[in-house]
Amino acid sequence: MESVETTNTATTTPSNSEIISENVVEEKNTNETSTTTFNQDVVSETPKTEGTNENKERSRGLEAKIKPEFILPYKKVEKVEVDKAAKKKEFRNQMKESMNDKLCPKISKGLECEFKEGCKFSHDVEKYLASKPKSIGVCQNFQTYGECKFGLNCFFGECHIVDNKTIVNKELLGKVEPTKIINEVSNETQIQLKTNNYPFPKSEIYFKENNITARQFKGRNNNKQQQQQQKNDNKRKENEKDQDEQLNKKIKLDNENISTTTESTESIKTTETTETTETTETIETTTNTTTTNNTKNIKEEAKQSNEHTEIDIMTPLKANEKKRINFENQLILAPLTTVGNLPFRRICKRLGADITIGEMALTTKLLEGTKSELALLKRHPSEDKFGIQICGSYIDSAVRCAEFIENEIDADFVDINSGCPIDLVCNMGAGAALMERPKKVEQLLRGISSHLSCPTTIKIRIGKSESAPTAHNLIPSLGEWGACAVTLHGRSRAQRYSRLANWEYIKQCSEVSKIPLIGNGDVYNYQDVVNIYDTSKVSSIMIARGALIKPWIFTEIKEKREWDISASERLDFIRDFANYGLDHWGSDRIGVDNTRKFLLNWLSFSHRYVPVGLLEKVHYMNERPPAYFGRSDLETLLASTQVKDWIKITEMFLGPVTSDYSFVPKHNSNSYESQG
Repeated sequence: MESVETTNTATTTPSNSEIISENVVEEKNTNETSTTTFNQDVVSETPKTEGTNENKERSRGLEAKIKPEFILPYKKVEKVEVDKAAKKKEFRNQMKESMNDKLCPKISKGLECEFKEGCKFSHDVEKYLASKPKSIGVCQNFQTYGECKFGLNCFFGECHIVDNKTIVNKELLGKVEPTKIINEVSNETQIQLKTNNYPFPKSEIYFKENNITARQFKGRNNNKQQQQQQKNDNKRKENEKDQDEQLNKKIKLDNENISTTTESTESIKTTETTETTETTETIETTTNTTTTNNTKNIKEEAKQSNEHTEIDIMTPLKANEKKRINFENQLILAPLTTVGNLPFRRICKRLGADITIGEMALTTKLLEGTKSELALLKRHPSEDKFGIQICGSYIDSAVRCAEFIENEIDADFVDINSGCPIDLVCNMGAGAALMERPKKVEQLLRGISSHLSCPTTIKIRIGKSESAPTAHNLIPSLGEWGACAVTLHGRSRAQRYSRLANWEYIKQCSEVSKIPLIGNGDVYNYQDVVNIYDTSKVSSIMIARGALIKPWIFTEIKEKREWDISASERLDFIRDFANYGLDHWGSDRIGVDNTRKFLLNWLSFSHRYVPVGLLEKVHYMNERPPAYFGRSDLETLLASTQVKDWIKITEMFLGPVTSDYSFVPKHNSNSYESQG
C-alpha cells in the first residue's frame, strides 16, 4: 500500500502540523549528517563560508522563494490509500479486453487475413466501428504521409475513414518518407533469441581463451547440466568474492586510517598512484599469465599454458582504434527508466541536448529476445549521438549482449550501469552493487569493450555509503580496463535522493581520472554548469531530473539565460510529446493508452517546475514550492499536483478517458523528502 497526496487545490497544500514535523525531521537529519565528514583523502573538509551556509540550506530542502502575491493559503492534505497491485491488475484486465475488441490489423487496412476465422482479432467491421469511441481529432500520420498504417483502428481516423473503409491521399502519398526508426530488431532475429539459436561465435572464442565457464540458456541443457551449471556458478561466485575481498581490504584500511583534515590535490594524486599500483599487483598475483609489454610474448605464453587469465589478451580493437565520440563540453540526457522514452528524447534533442542515452536494458532480457526490452534500443534519426545502457552482473551474458549489439544495433557508445540503487537490481549483483566488486567491473569492461567497435563507458555512484566513498579508488583503473569515459553521480547507493549531490567529491575525482569524467546530480540551471566548468576538470554534464522538470534546461545552459517560458509554450511541448508518442506507439487504442501513460509519467515530474517570473531568487530542485497560483489558469493547471488535473491535460490531445481510469506514478516524482 502506498499513500498518495490529493487535495482540492491546484497545488500541494500540506497542513501546518505536517510542515512543522517535516522540518523537525529534516533538522534532525541535518544535525546527524553534519557531524559526519568523508573520511577520504580526496574529500576535503568544506570551509565555513557564506556559500557553505547556502549549500546547507539547500540540502535541507527549504521552501522555494515565491513572490507573496502568488502564494495561496495552506489547506489540509487528504491522504488516500491506493493499492498499487490492484491497480496493475485492473490495468492488465483493461488491456486484455482491448485486445479482444480490437479489429484485425489486416482487415483494418482493407486486406485479407490468412487466419480467417481462427484470427484472435475481430473481423466484424460494422460492429467494431459502432462500438468504437468517437474520433479524437485529426490523424497526424494521414495529414503528413497521406495514409495511416492503423487504418480503421486509428482513433483519429475521422479524416481517412469513409464508408467503413480507410482511404489514401494520393497527392501526399510518397512526397514525404515516413520516419524510419533505427535499431528495430527483425522478427527473425527475435525468434532466434527466443529459441536460443542466435549465434555468438566471438563470445565462445572469448570464453575459451579466458577460461570462462559460460552459463547455458534455458532450452539448451537438461536437468543434469542445469545442476552442474548451478555448481559452477556457486564456485565462480566464491572465487570472485575472494578476489573482491582482497581488493576491498585495501580500500577499507585506507578509509580507517585517513584523517578528516584538508589534503591538497597533489597528495590525492600521489595516494591514487600508490593505490592503483597496489591494486594492479594484486590482480597480477591472481592470474596465471604474466603480462608484459610485448604482445607477441603474451600470445605465445597463452598458447603454451593450459590455464588462461580472465583478462582478454586478444582485444580486436584498441581504444584509439575504436569509433570516437566527443565527451568534452557536452550536455548529456541521462538514461531515464520509463520516462526517458524515444518521444521525450526527441523533445530534449530539439531543445539542445548533445547526447542522448536510451533507457536501461537488462542483458539477460535482451538475450531472451524480450520485445519490450529490445524496444528500449530504438533510436530516432534526430539522435545523432546516441548511446545505449545495459545492466547485468554475469560476464557471459554481458559479452554475448555486446556481440549482439555489435551485430544488430547502431549505437555510438555502450554504457554499463553501475549506479542503479534499486534493490531489485542490486540484489542480482548488478547496478550500484558492482562497485563493491572491482574485479567484476574489470571483467565486464574488458569483455564488453573487446566485442564492440564503438566506445564503452560506465556510470557509477560515489560508493555504497555517503560517509565512506570509494569511487576515487576505482576511477583511475577504468581507462586501463577498457572504459573511454566515466559518469559519476554524486550520491551513494544508500543515500538515494535524500540530500544534494556531492559536487566537491565529483570535482576532486575529476582530478585523478585518466579518462573524461562526466558529472551528474542536481543540475537545474545554467549557473550550476558555469560554476562546475570554472572550478573543476569535469569534461561534460549529464542531466536527469532537471530535464524531466524542464526540458528547456539545455537551451538555458547553451544560451546562458533563464527562460521565463510561458504556459502556452509549455503546452506546445506537451502537444509535441503526444504527437511523437502517437507516431512511435501508434494511433490505435493501445498506442493512445501507451502515449497517455508515458505522458502522465512525465507530467508527474514537470508539474514541479516553478516559473521564473514567480520567483524572488533562483529555484533549486530540492526546494518545495508553497501552494501558489500562476499568472494564468493554464499555468496554474500545469503546476497542479493532482492526478486528475494531469489526466485533464492529456485529454486535450488524446481524448477523454473512461470513468474508471486511474493512474499512479511509477516513480515517487512528487516527493521532495525522498528525492531532494
